Amino acid sequence: MYDLIDLHCHILSSVDDGAYDDDMMKSMLDIAYNDGIKAICFTPHFKIHQFKNDEHIRKYNLHIERVFSSALEYVNEKYSDMKIYLGNEVMFHNDICNSLSTGKCRFLADSSYVLVEFKPETPMFDIENIVSKILRKGYIPVIAHIERYSALVNDPSKLKELRGLGALLQINAGSILKFWFGKTARFIKNALKNKLVDIICTDAHNDKELSPILSKAHDKIFKRYGEEYAKMLFFTTPNAIINNVKIY
Repeated sequence: MYDLIDLHCHILSSVDDGAYDDDMMKSMLDIAYNDGIKAICFTPHFKIHQFKNDEHIRKYNLHIERVFSSALEYVNEKYSDMKIYLGNEVMFHNDICNSLSTGKCRFLADSSYVLVEFKPETPMFDIENIVSKILRKGYIPVIAHIERYSALVNDPSKLKELRGLGALLQINAGSILKFWFGKTARFIKNALKNKLVDIICTDAHNDKELSPILSKAHDKIFKRYGEEYAKMLFFTTPNAIINNVKIY
């Protein structure tokens, strides 16, 4: 059995809307490890509009690094076979490539992959524009929780277009298990059936209802779509990202 890898979560304490203290952070790490997750990339939010200036961004990043050091110390002491990395979930903005190249926000695990988030109502034009900008710079966008964007749910054919450009598509583990109705249910089912999803992550925010659990979604995918696709979603593709291996 292969290990599970989570490349989208909010486990670092007192950084964003994820774990609110060190106790919860440690609890979430315990949950993840016991679930079979052996590699995690922390992805605290980076939303450019929330910062007053570059100095504010610098202090935010220093705080992230301090908390990451604390998490690393805990993991090294308790789980010697778990690896942790640092990244960001970057909210799209027109100057995103400059934010990446100047180190204001982080790639996933120091790779050339970047986890990009959009607002639910973002028009398809803006999604394609940002994806193209990132790709032209030689970076690879991983589009976070695609099931949230009305432009994609209303026109699933756009998934093939985005993957054709070179973007990777991520769905949350909780969305695989949630009982959806209507368009969203059909969107998730068809995206998986047609193997248009590249990676599944927890997007964990706490140790309760939004905890870092991948195994349940993995087992469901394994049962419905087979071992090869399950392994790709939960290990092969995220492992390639961590090691900065180009997938397409």
